[in-house]
Amino acid sequence: MSQLPETPLTNRPKMHTGVPSSLTTAQRWVLRGVAVADAPCGLWFLEAVAERTGSTPDEPIDATVEELIARGFLVDTAAGLRLASIALRDDVLRDTPASVRQALRETAAEVLADAGRPAQAARQLLRVLPAVSRSARALATRLAADPAVGPSLAADLLLAAPAPGPADERLAWLVDVADNLYLAGRVDHTLRMLHREVAADRYGPRQRAMLLGRLGAYYATQRPSLSLTYLGRALNQELDAAGRSWTLTMLASLAARFGHPDAAELVAAAERAQERSPSPGGGIRLALAHASRATATGDLPRAARILREVDAGEPAARTQAVFLRVDRVANQIALGRYVDAATALDGVATEIDTLGTVGQPLVTALDCVLRLTTGELAEAEARARLALTGRGGALPAQARVDLLATVVEVLLRRGEVAAARDLLADERPVVGWPDDMQWFRLGCAAAGDPEPGRHAALLEAAFAMPDRSMAPLLLVPHHGPRLVRAALTLGDRHRAEALADHLKRAAGLADNALWRGVAHQADGLLTGDPAALRAAVRLLRTTSARPALADALYDLARSPGLPSAETFDLLAEADAMYTRMGAGGTREHDGPAGDDVCRPAVAALTPAEVRVAELLAVGMTKQEAARDLFVSFHTVDTHLRSIYAKLGVRNRVELALVWESRTTAERGRHEPVAPAPHRVVSAVAAGSSSSEAPRSARVAR
Repeated sequence: MSQLPETPLTNRPKMHTGVPSSLTTAQRWVLRGVAVADAPCGLWFLEAVAERTGSTPDEPIDATVEELIARGFLVDTAAGLRLASIALRDDVLRDTPASVRQALRETAAEVLADAGRPAQAARQLLRVLPAVSRSARALATRLAADPAVGPSLAADLLLAAPAPGPADERLAWLVDVADNLYLAGRVDHTLRMLHREVAADRYGPRQRAMLLGRLGAYYATQRPSLSLTYLGRALNQELDAAGRSWTLTMLASLAARFGHPDAAELVAAAERAQERSPSPGGGIRLALAHASRATATGDLPRAARILREVDAGEPAARTQAVFLRVDRVANQIALGRYVDAATALDGVATEIDTLGTVGQPLVTALDCVLRLTTGELAEAEARARLALTGRGGALPAQARVDLLATVVEVLLRRGEVAAARDLLADERPVVGWPDDMQWFRLGCAAAGDPEPGRHAALLEAAFAMPDRSMAPLLLVPHHGPRLVRAALTLGDRHRAEALADHLKRAAGLADNALWRGVAHQADGLLTGDPAALRAAVRLLRTTSARPALADALYDLARSPGLPSAETFDLLAEADAMYTRMGAGGTREHDGPAGDDVCRPAVAALTPAEVRVAELLAVGMTKQEAARDLFVSFHTVDTHLRSIYAKLGVRNRVELALVWESRTTAERGRHEPVAPAPHRVVSAVAAGSSSSEAPRSARVAR
């Protein structure tokens, strides 16, 4: 039926909120059909329900619909037919006998399922389960397996229907429920249910082993050690060929991800088992295992090829689809393909309800990593804090620590060291592999502390991880040089050299500007060779990894023997980049001993601020500067506050010292550097105490 014209507002009949007894049987039936639909519906829906139930009204449905629209009971919208008000809908449903309402909903579910609307069909069935016919229960099972029905809705469907009686059927039902609950992010519910079934021991040794294997799979994002333990216990019990194949492919996938020393042997054994007795999704798990192995050895391009070849639309891929998408995004970020990664993240976020909300925290953590890598520090911190407070204790351990690492790193880059240390003080990293690998990123964040030795346990976890798997090290490019810098600060040159070797290997395999630049930077930190750091800066300029470039600029500026003019320019550029990112400038890197190198963020000043700074630095008052610039006193005062904030100074004395160092550096490009004239400082310090200048000079340095 073509869409009926909507009645003009000026000539619309009065809407009804009751069910008059004067309605004909056909009119009452149409109102019930529309009410049961729970959403705007088309004429085709009413006709299909009538035909399937064999209760076709005496009057034509289309004529009845037009009459009800004219009388104000129905409204025809672009989305379809709906009742005139929520109150009328409630009245219609109350007026409908329970048995009739149930039969209509069951029929509506069948009609919607046949029309290719499985999610709507599932919601209809949920309203009447478990009191439905055998055919409706079969429909519930079918809908629960439909990829268009989200895992949470599928789990609710399976739980609402009565559990099968026979042991084998009940076990299959239990596994389906557990898979969907897990994908829906209801992990605690899943684990409790499986632990109860294992304790009940009602199925026999083969089925018990299958349940232990499922427990191992579900603990992967919670406690990796328990994950491997349960999968190992499952393998040591009686399993048929298909069960052994499933367990081995799952174990191989997780072992490769966790950097297990026997990962290669486990993958080979899983391949043989899968070849002898293919298990659902086994090929996909093996592909993920091979991709994880490639990433663990630093071969990002090979991992990208493997992940690209996996068909995420294959029905068997449903339980791995969200993790496959996460791995693909992580690979794109690691390779520096930030635009592709952002597009992929948007796609996953759009489909997360269908893919499985268990991946939502992992996707959010990756989104924060992407923003941190490209210098969107404020946005990364805001999203991480929102996720941490919004989900509370429901976050998987890995995602919680990764989100916390984002907050800590941004705080340290902003110079809020005390706040970052307060967050780190409450963290107690788990000792021992593989659980300690979850703390890697937090260790990298802690390495940005001016006193990294305060966080020995976290740093130890970060230092040791690349020896097992390079995957965590490759996600954020500036973390590699940061760990090298921290190791050198702590006097552990051996560890610094090992980390640099890992980065060089990744650079050789990736063969792109990002990783070649990072490898040169690590080499320059080790050797103190300005040429290596210059190469790092040159390469990183071609990427969008802004924090990595700013760090490399600062490392180059600290190289011994650099001309003062070049040092000044490098520091000014680094400070300007830090300021634009919302970081605290190069002060983040200052160790406890301090430096004698000036660090003004002059490049961050606007032209108007530069003119004000020049006049005030040579001794003019704010009133004099205002007259000279033909602006108001308040304008000069506003510019001065901004200048203080950008340069990190607190008074006119410090401003004079900073500005004199700038002019001295500019002269140094053409002539030897001369001592700063005393008159500049003394002119500005006229209103200051004699003891202030030496203190301010130390602060400026």
